[in-house]
Amino acid sequence: MELTLVIGLLSVVLASTGDPLTNNTVELSSAEDIDANTEIQLAFVVFRHGDRTPDLEELDLYPTYEDKSKIFFPYGVKALTNKGKQRGFSIGTYLRRRYGGLVSKLYLPDEIMARTTNYARTKMTVLTALAALYPPPPAQRWNPILNWQPVPYDTPSYENDYLLYWYNCPRYLWLRNKMYELPDVKKRTEPYQGLFEYLQKHAGTNVNTTEAVFYLDNLFQALKNVGLNPPKWAEEVMPDIKKVTKIEYAIEFYTDELIRLAAGVLIEEILNVTSSYTSGDDDQPKLRLYSAHENNVAAIMAATRCFEPHQPNYGATFSLELRKTKATGKYGFLAVYSSDAGRPEKILQMKGCDQLLCDYDQFKSLVQNLAYSLHELQDQCTILD
Repeated sequence: MELTLVIGLLSVVLASTGDPLTNNTVELSSAEDIDANTEIQLAFVVFRHGDRTPDLEELDLYPTYEDKSKIFFPYGVKALTNKGKQRGFSIGTYLRRRYGGLVSKLYLPDEIMARTTNYARTKMTVLTALAALYPPPPAQRWNPILNWQPVPYDTPSYENDYLLYWYNCPRYLWLRNKMYELPDVKKRTEPYQGLFEYLQKHAGTNVNTTEAVFYLDNLFQALKNVGLNPPKWAEEVMPDIKKVTKIEYAIEFYTDELIRLAAGVLIEEILNVTSSYTSGDDDQPKLRLYSAHENNVAAIMAATRCFEPHQPNYGATFSLELRKTKATGKYGFLAVYSSDAGRPEKILQMKGCDQLLCDYDQFKSLVQNLAYSLHELQDQCTILD
């Protein structure tokens, strides 16, 4: 059963038309029109880390799995694999291609900000991405046999990292769990009760929620990352497992409050930065990178009303670009999604916006109710009633 929710449509809507020579408006009905008639001013880019090994909690969902001795070597638990490093490099190649006109080929510290969550896999992903984004030109070549230069990134403390809401915001999970009791959600999950029973029987553990199926799906993906295919019994029901994972992602952003807890501080940051920029303060990074997790990619897409429920792939990259129309000087936002690291990107329609390039003020009205300061988020995260 495919899921359809109010949030997010990946359709393309034609913008209003006009004659740029007479009324100073420009038709921006396609990616080509937007590229030709606007200029990128700032970009906020959230991407998922690369391929990783499993973690112990995921393996607990499959206690009947016997060969656990070699799956972590030599990477470690829930760590980036060599394929994951290659995927991170592909992210950087994509960023250089898309934002080569926004940031210099030289690494100039004032042009870019990069941050990660406090996990090795997100740190290593941003390191590989930055290696591809900034291969040293002659002026910065410090080692004749190494085509690499160090580029710094920041990592907030665990308790102050709003991207880790899944771990440090009890209210988010409390609210998400309440969604399972909603009649509409029960109606959507009821057809999969037989799948839950089948998975419990074969995995040897309690798999009775969409979240548990999602984690089992994650485990099979991670096992494949280390060369171990899912068992035959799992392959036989994999299409249904993927459908349930989509349902879980819909539940995770089912209400504005869930979206606010998941992405509100990032939305606030984007609004504050772009407000300063459009008011004349251009002394700030042009490119902001957030090396994070699949739920962070999904959360910012949900917040900007362009999320079709799914689990973002390893290396999936979502950009929110502030653009300026050449003919009018007006600002707008563009949502850009590369679902696979380094693959061609798509322009997404933000529901509630009149055209692909969402008018700046229209975008603000669309997301303003989702914005949170970090202090507000931390206050709300402790409330469980």
